[in-house]
Amino acid sequence: MLHLDPHALKKLLGQTLTYQGAACQVIDILADEPALVLRDGDDRRFLQANQYGDAGDHQPRTFTVNLLNNRRDGLNPELPELAAFDLLI
Repeated sequence: MLHLDPHALKKLLGQTLTYQGAACQVIDILADEPALVLRDGDDRRFLQANQYGDAGDHQPRTFTVNLLNNRRDGLNPELPELAAFDLLI
């Protein structure tokens, strides 16, 4: 498994990354996973369910995306811009 630099991960906050063809902003880092929480940069809002599955407010779409690939031996290929950041120890 690769080791990620926690200080370098903080540099990702606020950055724009492409995920599934959409420009998304990094809004949180889940260091224990390791994963990123991304907010879709589109102005569209989606109906978001609450913890009980009931319809809630309209919110921007968010994604939680692993930083590492499935084998955990490289960065996630679905986030190609990660290669530009020096995230590895």
